[in-house]
Amino acid sequence: MAKTKTEMFTLIGTNLPDNTAGVITPEKLREVTTQLADSMLYAAAGVKEVEVLRSVSTTTQAPSALDTPYQVIFGAASGTSSSPVMLSTAGLLTFNVAGSYAVRVKLQKGRTAGTGTAVVFSRLVINGTPFGSPAVARMDNANPIFPIESRVALSVGAGATLAVQIIRDSGGANSGGIVALTPTTLTAWGSSPAALIVVSRLEPV
Repeated sequence: MAKTKTEMFTLIGTNLPDNTAGVITPEKLREVTTQLADSMLYAAAGVKEVEVLRSVSTTTQAPSALDTPYQVIFGAASGTSSSPVMLSTAGLLTFNVAGSYAVRVKLQKGRTAGTGTAVVFSRLVINGTPFGSPAVARMDNANPIFPIESRVALSVGAGATLAVQIIRDSGGANSGGIVALTPTTLTAWGSSPAALIVVSRLEPV
């Protein structure tokens, strides 16, 4: 049976005492070495990801004007106040349970029409404050697609919020956003979403 590090130290102290002649028997030595082999001696403590929310939007979305932040939506509302996290129809993610989480966001930036070069930025906002560095896509033709994906690990308190925003930068044309696409003929394949969010809770193993 595998033992923890603390249990191993207790076993060593019991079976291999100091300066006591005849107490350390071959049987006790074998027990210690067998437990060392059976326990996770060579594996560092780690974490596992337990998915608690996944949501997508197959709706094309875009800011209303240049330099005007738009909050990305990720489909229908998901979760309740009793869930570890919940998502509103406006795209606001709320952490109901404090802890460590991994958040994956994928945005399919692009446009389906327009002229000139468009510049679309995106960023994460946690508790109303920008988090990390923004990502950008520069679009110099009428129908580009730029899938952009980011993943962050967070330690948050209960009630913390996360949102994703995009803007059309005034250094470019007033066009572009995030777009969804569906195969022309094989529609049963489904749509490639404009926005995807996956939230996992990080738990020790």
